[in-house]
Amino acid sequence: MQMLPYLLGQGVFGFVDGSNTCPSTHVLAHDGISLQVNPPFQTWKQQDQLILSALLSSLSMEVLHLVVGCQSSCSAWGTLERALASTSNSRIMQFHGSLQDLRQGDESVTQFMQKAKALFDELAAVGRPVSLEDFNLYVFRGLRGEFKDLVTSLITKAEPLSYADLHSHLLIHEFFHKSSAAIHAPLLPTPSIPSSALIAQRQTSTVAGVPTSPTVEATVLLALNLITAASKTPPSVAIGRALGSAIGDRIHAANCVRILAI
Repeated sequence: MQMLPYLLGQGVFGFVDGSNTCPSTHVLAHDGISLQVNPPFQTWKQQDQLILSALLSSLSMEVLHLVVGCQSSCSAWGTLERALASTSNSRIMQFHGSLQDLRQGDESVTQFMQKAKALFDELAAVGRPVSLEDFNLYVFRGLRGEFKDLVTSLITKAEPLSYADLHSHLLIHEFFHKSSAAIHAPLLPTPSIPSSALIAQRQTSTVAGVPTSPTVEATVLLALNLITAASKTPPSVAIGRALGSAIGDRIHAANCVRILAI
């Protein structure tokens, strides 16, 4: 229990474990006949109620109902011990299982280590502390693959690392790994012109200031031949018809007419 260090530090654990017993409530008065309140009892009772209040304030709502009606700190402490003892074994198994299944995943080093430390502390609180050697191994096994080289170097150390030292090593590795990944990240691709467009650009030429191409130029030659053959048709009409039927594009045909007109 987390209250144990406080009670030991204050020197009042004897109240909760029963070793500091309650004095008699009354003693004989000076006349040897009547009774009077025992002053040590009043002092003891006051201290005991302060301890009981501290115990009750430290409990969660899930277990607070267990100590309802307890009149002394010793009674409340004993009730809690008996109630929690029945579930301690299952909790220990649960904590050990969580440590064995511990994986970093997408978490940062700090988040992962805090989760591991919480399980480590829980097992210590229920009386089954995990050794530093085992704690290191649980952490090493749960780290992502990018920490493989670091784990290889740390696992060969003669002494296991404390939580603070292990956390520090992992943070430094995480920092340098992110920095290296940022430096070697691929640049954004440069927009490229499709090869077909480049070919079309290479094949495009200009006649009298009007863009044209080998296909259009060939069509112009065909139109000239048709003009010669069609003596009864005006040249501009013959050219337009020839270009329209040859390439199906009136814009190109109009351009060619302009070329010939020049």
